[in-house]
Amino acid sequence: MGNIFSRQQSESSLGKRRAESHEEENDSKRARYQPKEPDAGITAYVNPSLPGFRGIIKYRIEDFVVHEVDLNGKVVTLQSLEPTIIEEKKRKIADEMDVLDDAGFDTEVAKLFNEEFAKQLRKVIQEGSEDKSLIASTETTKDTRFQFYKLLDRHILHDNRPLALCKDGVLTVRWATNVEEKARDVPPNYKALGGEYLQFHVFKLGIESSRAINLISKYGNIKGSRIGVAGTKDARAITVQTMTSPKARYQQLLLAKDQLQQHNIYIGDYDYVPNGLTLGDLNGNRFTIILRDVSGGTEEEISESMDSLRDRGFINYFGMQRFGTGTIMTHEIGRAILKLDFEEACNLILKPRPGERKDFADAREFWQKTKDPKETVQKFPGRNGPEKAILNSYVRAPEKHQRAIQSLPRNMLSMYMHAYQSYVWNHVVSERVKRFGCDKPLVGDLVLVPENKEANTSTLNNNAGRRNYLERKKAKVLTEEDLESYTIEDVVYPVPGHRSQYPENEMGKIYHELLQEKDGIKFTRKESIMKDLGGDYRPLLAKAEDLTYSFIRYNDPETSLCNSDLDRINLKPEPQSIEGK
Repeated sequence: MGNIFSRQQSESSLGKRRAESHEEENDSKRARYQPKEPDAGITAYVNPSLPGFRGIIKYRIEDFVVHEVDLNGKVVTLQSLEPTIIEEKKRKIADEMDVLDDAGFDTEVAKLFNEEFAKQLRKVIQEGSEDKSLIASTETTKDTRFQFYKLLDRHILHDNRPLALCKDGVLTVRWATNVEEKARDVPPNYKALGGEYLQFHVFKLGIESSRAINLISKYGNIKGSRIGVAGTKDARAITVQTMTSPKARYQQLLLAKDQLQQHNIYIGDYDYVPNGLTLGDLNGNRFTIILRDVSGGTEEEISESMDSLRDRGFINYFGMQRFGTGTIMTHEIGRAILKLDFEEACNLILKPRPGERKDFADAREFWQKTKDPKETVQKFPGRNGPEKAILNSYVRAPEKHQRAIQSLPRNMLSMYMHAYQSYVWNHVVSERVKRFGCDKPLVGDLVLVPENKEANTSTLNNNAGRRNYLERKKAKVLTEEDLESYTIEDVVYPVPGHRSQYPENEMGKIYHELLQEKDGIKFTRKESIMKDLGGDYRPLLAKAEDLTYSFIRYNDPETSLCNSDLDRINLKPEPQSIEGK
C-alpha cells in the first residue's frame, strides 16, 4: 500500500470534490448530507489516543490509484498499449519453426487439397490485398482445415494476412474488406502462445467496472458474459486490473482502441494464458492515495499516525463507498429487502432526499404526490437506474412490490443486500473493539483453518478461475487452550449469511440482537432472494504489507501530484515538491 500526503503552500482552500451524478454541479449552496462513519457502523479505532488530522481525499479522480495484486503477489500495472508479449512469443515460435517458403507452402497446400486451390490461394496472397474481389475456395473437413491453419502459421508469420473462413464445409480465403473483418483471422495456436484465454490489463479513469466491461464488450466485439475479472474497482479513481476472455482475439481490442480511449479506458499487455479469472482470484489491491490540503497536525504528528497505521494496522471496516452518498444509505434499503418488507424497500428507493439534483428531486416529488408510475418514470433522467426499474415494474404490475424489487439488475440488488451485511460486520466489530480492544483473541472468537476435504476433480479441472480450492478454509471456535497459538491478526468475524458461523461469546449475542431481535432478519436459503447470501469471514484487522508515505508541497490546487501508468508510458516527468519556507 502506498500513500502520498500533500500540503498546499498557499492559504486558499481547495474546496469540495466534484459533483456526483445525482448532485447539482452548479448549485454549491444546496444542503447535501454526507454520510459519516458512525452511519455505516464505524465507531471504534485501533489507536484512539492519536490526535488525527484532516485532509481532502479524491479531490481529483487521479488522487486515488488502485492497482490489483494477483494471486502470485505481483502488482498489475499497464506497461504497453501494444501486443508486445504476444509478438515476442510469435517471434520465438517462428525461430523454432520450420518456415515454409512460397514454393514449399504451395506444394503442401496442393497435397492437402488440390493444385487448383493452391494456385488460387497464391494469387490471393500476392494480389488480393490490392484486389479485394479475389478469393480461393474449396471443400474441406474440420481436420483438413486445421492442418491448413498450421501451414498458414508456418508460411505467414505476421498478422497481415488474408482471412480464412469456413461455412457449411467450404473454406474461403480472401482479404478483409473493412476494419471489423481485420480483427478476424484463423484461430491462433493457443497452446503455443500459452493458453486459450486472452489476458489483458485494463487502465480506467473515472468509470465504474460494470460500465467499463460493457464498453469493452461493445467496441471489442466480445460478449460481456465472457469477460472475467478478479474483482470490481472504484469508479472515482484510476484503476488497473487484469481481465480475461476465452478464445478472444487481441486484434479486436486493438481496433477498438480509439473508441475505448474516448471513455478513458486503455488496454494493453496482451497475452494468452491457460486460466481465466473469476471473482476472488486476487491477493488484494495496492493503493496510492493523495490527501490534499492536509491540516490539523504537524508533520511529526501526521508521521506518528502513519507509523501507527504501518505497525499496528487498521480495523478492516467495509469502506464508506459501499453505503452510498445520500441521506438514504444503501444498507437501509438492503435491510428492508432482507426483512422481506419489499414495499418499504421500494419507498426508500423512490422517496425524496435532501441535496439531490433538481431533476431527480422533481421526479421524486411528483411520485409522492401522484403515485402514477407511468408518468413518473418519464420524469426521471437517464435511461436506467433503480427508480426507473421499479416504476416500470409498477406499470406492468401495480402494487407488486416484491416483483418490483426483483426487477432491479442483479448486481444492484446484490449491492443493497451486501451493504446491509457490511453494516452488520462494521457494527459488531466496532463493539468488539470498544469492549475488548483489538490486541488479542478472545475465547469464542473465530479463526480460519484448512478444511481438509477431498478434492473435487471437476472443480480442479475447470480452467475458469485460478484459486486452489484445496486451500479453502473453515471457521474454528477458539478455546482457552487455543489462545496461545493465535494472534489478533488471525481473528475473523463473519459477514452474516445462511452458512456463517458466529462467535461463541458476547459478540455472537450482539449478532443475534442486531439481526433477529432488532431488525427481524434471518438468513435462509429457503428465501429465493437470499439463496446467494451464504456469508463470508473477514479478518478483524488488516495491515498494509509495504506502507510508505511522503509529503509534497504544491501551489496549484489542480496540479497532478502522482504519475499514473499511462503518464509513465508517455514518459511524463514525475511531479516535484515545491520547497517550503
